[in-house]
Amino acid sequence: MRLIILLISIVLFISLCFYIFSSQTKRVDSSSETPILFIHGYLGSQKSLGTMIKRFEQNGWGNKIVYCVVHADGTLYWKTTGKIKEGTLPLIHVVFKRADASVQEQKQWVEQIIEEVKKIYKVSSVHIVAHSMGGLTATAVSLSVPQHINKLVTLGSPIKGLDHKELMEMYPKSREHQSSLGARDLSFGSNALQEIYINRHTFARHIEVFSGAGDIGDRTDGVVTVSSAHGLEDFTPEVHLQTFHEAHSDLHESKEVDKVVYQFLKGN
Repeated sequence: MRLIILLISIVLFISLCFYIFSSQTKRVDSSSETPILFIHGYLGSQKSLGTMIKRFEQNGWGNKIVYCVVHADGTLYWKTTGKIKEGTLPLIHVVFKRADASVQEQKQWVEQIIEEVKKIYKVSSVHIVAHSMGGLTATAVSLSVPQHINKLVTLGSPIKGLDHKELMEMYPKSREHQSSLGARDLSFGSNALQEIYINRHTFARHIEVFSGAGDIGDRTDGVVTVSSAHGLEDFTPEVHLQTFHEAHSDLHESKEVDKVVYQFLKGN
């Protein structure tokens, strides 16, 4: 009799723990509390998406909770800058010190970051906001670990590639990195782009996607064509496409883009 009572007590205790854990997980991983990774593009820096994050904070839309630097060797440096607040978006600022790395390397780094975020904040998924090459990396991550991605925002991301000569014309600094793995992966027809495109049919339907493109004339933002930036329409029907009258780097400096991205993340 005592054994039966003990077994019943254990079962009830386990059930209670499971209920509490499930409730907490659901609460933390709600739309307003899902952490958002901000990932810059090729040759980007802390400044690339830093001003966008700052505007989100100034508007009361979110608060920066972590600054994460990925060093050249792949080690992560974490600096906690705030706590998750109910009703505001938790923003995580990701910066690659080696910003001309390959898509594969960046994918591995982001997957490592997601694992750490899951452990620290007890969440099951994240949102990603990515500019330019960051969108390629985020797409590769979405194909690799779709269960950990909820919403994906790409801004001026060359899903179908770009012409590196045009990139060098707009950003002369990129001439110094034209032999880098990142430059190789960005270019039309690269192996990295082909691998991503070949696997497009495995893109998870639960991932909501917003793809923003810039058009300053001739259906291009000066570097990436609208067609290339909207390339994720070949991956999933759950994609929202929008074009802005902005140049490539101005996509993450636009208040109009800010508002649209915020509304998408909030589900409005």
